Amino acid sequence: MCCRLAPLLALMLVGCAGHDVNARSADSGGDTRACQSIRSAVLARDKSALTVLDILCKGDLVVIAGALPPDYTLAVAAVHIAGKTPGVRRVETFFVPRSERETSDSALAAQLRAAIAKGDGATATDLTVVAGTAVLVGVVDDQAKADRLVTSVGAVPGVKSVKSFLQVKP
Repeated sequence: MCCRLAPLLALMLVGCAGHDVNARSADSGGDTRACQSIRSAVLARDKSALTVLDILCKGDLVVIAGALPPDYTLAVAAVHIAGKTPGVRRVETFFVPRSERETSDSALAAQLRAAIAKGDGATATDLTVVAGTAVLVGVVDDQAKADRLVTSVGAVPGVKSVKSFLQVKP
């Protein structure tokens, strides 16, 4: 069991870190193209991949989140694919064991998206929910806005914790 968890833990902690956190893609359409390219390549490996993994892109950052089956090779492949995609400079991950995935995650994500849309202009934010943890990805004007967003999302009933990949505009 320990031998199976060590590589997964390493993947969770390392992602594909080491890229410049402050570098950004100037082309906002690149988000969509990069995400579509990554999703297509991941689906080519496994047609049910996007039922297990969520792929979120903002600028040059890609976050791959999901509830993994015991064989996590799909997650490793997705990280590798994302890291090799043109325009992607940083890949981060958030994974939990599949047994922790909750049936209410998608409904909670929809509720959070609606609440953010009504909020103070955090339209550059995307999210997913994995095992009750809200995973936020996006670009905000300042750190105070990021802090308010994390706090407000964390206060929604059903959210167990918040994992923020929010970036502040340079």
